[in-house]
Parts: sequence; C-alpha cells; structure tokens
Amino acid sequence: MSDTPLGAFLRARRRRLAPAEAGLPAGSRRRTPGLRREEVAARAGISTDYYARLEQGRQRVPTGPVLDALAAALLLADAERVYLHRLARQQGRPGPRPAGPATVSPVTRALLDTLDGTPAFVVDHRFDLIAWNSLACALLGGLDTRPVHERNLLWQVFCCPYSARTPANREAVDSIGADLVAGLRAHHADRPGDRNLAALVAGLSAESPAFGALWAQHRAGARRAGVAQILHPELNHDTFPYTTLALPDPDQLLFVFLAPPGSEARDVFRNLRTEDAPTRR
Repeated sequence: MSDTPLGAFLRARRRRLAPAEAGLPAGSRRRTPGLRREEVAARAGISTDYYARLEQGRQRVPTGPVLDALAAALLLADAERVYLHRLARQQGRPGPRPAGPATVSPVTRALLDTLDGTPAFVVDHRFDLIAWNSLACALLGGLDTRPVHERNLLWQVFCCPYSARTPANREAVDSIGADLVAGLRAHHADRPGDRNLAALVAGLSAESPAFGALWAQHRAGARRAGVAQILHPELNHDTFPYTTLALPDPDQLLFVFLAPPGSEARDVFRNLRTEDAPTRR
C-alpha cells in the first residue's frame, strides 16, 4: 500500500466516526473502531473497491462531487471539507515551495507598535514567531533572547519545560494546542514537499506525545479565538483569552491576548513593559 496524505486523512476520519453518529447500529462483530470501508462507500454512493483504492493511494484524484460526497459521508466540518479538497489537489504534485526568510511588512510592524497595551505577535505558516511587541516579549519570557527553535508557538505549547504545568493548552478539543495542530495540518496540505515543515512535525512528534496524538487525529482547519494558559511570576492568574487575525502578508497570522473582563490584567500588562523587551523587526 502506498500511503498518501489523502488516504491517511480518509482512514483516520473513518476510524474516528462512531457508527451511532452515522445512524448505523454498533453491532457486536466490529473488530476495529469507527466505520467499515464499505459503510463509508455506501454513504458516499461509490463502490467499496473505489473507496479502498483512495485510502490505499492507488486511485487518481477524485472529482469534486466525489470529494463532497465523501465529506458528507464522514460528517466533515466545513474546514475539513476544504482541507479534503486541498489534499486531493496536491496529490501527485509534491514539489517543494521556495520560501525566503519570513518578515513582516511595514504596515504589520506599525500595527504591532500600535497595540502597545496588550501582548501581540505574528506567526508564519509553521507558527514561528517572526514579530512581536514588547508586552508579548515579556509575557512569553524574553523572546528576543530565546534560541530560534524556541521562537515557535507549537514548541511553547507542547515542548517548553513549563508546559507540563499548563495541561489545558493541550486538551484534545477546544484548546490552543488542538487549534494550532489543526492549523498546521491545513498548511501541511499546501506544502507536501516543505522539508522544514516536515522536520518541525517530526521533531514535535518525537518530543511531545500530546502533539503526536493530536497530529494523528488529522483534524484540519483555520485558527480561531480561544483561551491559553500562560505562567508568569508577576501575574495573579494564568488564563488569557486571545483572538487571531489574518494579515495581508502571505501565510501570516496576528495573535492578540486580551485582558479578561473585570481582571487586573490591564494593570499587570502595563507593569510588564520594560526597556529590556524590544520588538523583533
């Protein structure tokens, strides 16, 4: 069997879909979790052999209607349906994308400088932190002095020595870790030949079982607003809401942390300002 990203995704989603969710009886003879291939094929209106070839990487790219039927059969969310189409388009086209050093535009730099009352930073498609304001530098522990591999939001969530004290960040659903991994999956579909991205996934999987478990779920989709646990000696609470904004710069995302309503976080943020926490340009 020649495994492909499309086949791996279909297989993972089939195994995660409980028969009851699809309106099927659980039965007593099921030896594996999830649906059988023939059940997915029947729900999608295609032959079992055709579906098996898709999972095994022996079938050419399916048509749009077939992909939509598979998405409906597997009860995929809208973001996952888009991801399925992206995987199919990339199948058979694994050429790497040339990429220069990640930088932010003067407009984005000005936006960060304007957000001087709250921590904010910009990440690229690997979630490398490529620009930040002084509050983000202070809140995340001196980003300007960290080694390059630590200036990565996934590393901060899954591999930082203090991450064991923030388990809520790595919950299987509704956590910043789950959202980041789903976002990385979506980027991965567009860059099947990106060696740096593949190395990041391999390194995180080897270092963090939590990341490996989330990566194996094959969830994919856009990032969103949420909450994150951040430990800091000057903060009397550790949970902060955040929101994300897409930027005009290709594949860049702005993270902004917010003060919880009625909290003292705004005053604490002001106290975190220091001349020793420069912005990265």
